[in-house]
Amino acid sequence: MRPMTFPYLTKILWLTPPFLQSLILLVMLRRKLVGSFPLFFIYTVVVVSRDFILLFLRKGTLYFLIFWWGETLAILLGLAVIFEILAHILPKSPSLRFVLNSVLIFGAIAAVAALLILVLAKPGEGDAPLLEVIVMGERSVRFLQSSLLVVVIALMSRLGLSWHQESVGIAAGFGVYSALALAAFELSGHLHVISTATLALVNSAAYNLATIIWAFYILRPMRVTPVKHLPKADLAEWNSAVSSYVNQWYRRY
Repeated sequence: MRPMTFPYLTKILWLTPPFLQSLILLVMLRRKLVGSFPLFFIYTVVVVSRDFILLFLRKGTLYFLIFWWGETLAILLGLAVIFEILAHILPKSPSLRFVLNSVLIFGAIAAVAALLILVLAKPGEGDAPLLEVIVMGERSVRFLQSSLLVVVIALMSRLGLSWHQESVGIAAGFGVYSALALAAFELSGHLHVISTATLALVNSAAYNLATIIWAFYILRPMRVTPVKHLPKADLAEWNSAVSSYVNQWYRRY
């Protein structure tokens, strides 16, 4: 199965994510969700900008530079989004915050180390090592994102989470995409069950599914519970009750 055999399907899979993610950006700005999920917002801006630029470029040196460097930045931001989601779903506990900050520090060190390897790689000698580092980094982040979804599902009842929360939806999108991408990579790279072209098609379809999940959570209308009636507030009764308690306090002391 090759992508070129299905040109219309390939175009749909290529154009759907930028369209949905552009709507997500507009809605996040309108509903002021940028302050709640700034890293996810930046991630979406980077991915949409990269895909928009690539639409007007022919394949060549500039095309692949923008694609791979954009992919590298998206991987690093995807790693950062994991910590952003954890900060939302974890309770405000000092011990959990210490663990989260420790993991964040080690993750930042690993990200900086990977970035240095990318920068210091020589153009002539570093093409294969550069590609290997990017693929290894992407697989590591995908594993963490899929693990995050498992953690969220396992702890939903204990943490008081709901499937209606945007943080759960963002984690679900990344988790589903990462799980499918890792499975496709194993089928192609290790088991050799599917071809490289099919791997690209499955990976694109998986990312489309992730954008659909994000769009469902971000673009859906906000649920507003109508107020049928307000509780009665009889100020005279409140004043009488408070006065009686004050009089009792004076009599006692």
